[in-house]
Amino acid sequence: MNIGPMATTALGWHLHDEKRRARTLATLESSPFDRVRMAAFATRCSLDALEERVAELAGIGVTAELVLMHPGEGVSDVETASRYVRDVVPRLAAHPNVWWSLAADPSRFPAFSEHDWVRLADLVAEEDPGHHPRSITVPADSPLLWRRTFTHGSVRAPSPRDAWVPTRDHHKPVLMDACGYEGDAEDPSLSLPPEKVVTMAWDGSVRRRHLTHGESYVDDDGLTWSEDGGTLTGAAVPRLALLRQVVAATPDEARYQDRDAPMLEVPGEFYLEYCGEHRFPDRTYEVPEGRYEVEVIDTWEMTVTPLGVLDGGTIAVPLPGTVGQAVRIRRRP
Repeated sequence: MNIGPMATTALGWHLHDEKRRARTLATLESSPFDRVRMAAFATRCSLDALEERVAELAGIGVTAELVLMHPGEGVSDVETASRYVRDVVPRLAAHPNVWWSLAADPSRFPAFSEHDWVRLADLVAEEDPGHHPRSITVPADSPLLWRRTFTHGSVRAPSPRDAWVPTRDHHKPVLMDACGYEGDAEDPSLSLPPEKVVTMAWDGSVRRRHLTHGESYVDDDGLTWSEDGGTLTGAAVPRLALLRQVVAATPDEARYQDRDAPMLEVPGEFYLEYCGEHRFPDRTYEVPEGRYEVEVIDTWEMTVTPLGVLDGGTIAVPLPGTVGQAVRIRRRP
């Protein structure tokens, strides 16, 4: 399953007028994001309109991850939810750029049991001949993560390490879809500084727990990106573009190594270590004999500094002693 490295949240962008929708699409097209989490809101907009929005996203190469059950939609019991699924899923399933999320916060549906969510996920699978990815966003220790009906895990956690530890042995991909938004709201989860967002995104990507972005700054219309779309203004976004480039150039077979700083490696071929909040003066790597290209990446300043091609064995990499540094080592002929 190709999970894609970059997602953002714009739950109700498709409910707004044409001008704001066009601005949202233009923003997404120029952003590093290839997937947007959005509530289906099929009781507030027609299925025809929802299909049109999904098709528009396809036109700019963006996947629509549709959150099916959202509070305020009048879906309060399993039978109503089942009818809702049977209405929505077959209509959207023909679009290749669709993922399904049963709920972004199932705790807001107290009448639904774990068994009910599994039944609904099975129903989504039955109604979807395209076999699109299916998930439900739950705490990282939830037993729902392990149910076979979900194609991948979607977790809420305060940090990538908090997401990784309980899911390290998970047999399916796991995404970190709820951890807070960059912003300046009164709610602590909606007021993360951009530096924190960038740190978590890098840490999460190296741990293979890719972070879903969110932004909660209020614009001139009194609306926010993650609720209503519009324009992205946060400082994290351009830095996430660099991260996407680095992830795209990372071998799929790279595996996570839990050192004193998180690292992805293909032994003897590729190493990517993220130093995060540590201000290391240098790092040393023991690698097989050979020639290796070494680079230091400043994840905040968005610079990639080449240190040349060095001989294998022991490679010592000097660092500037500031936070947010990453080291990339790649074998060369």
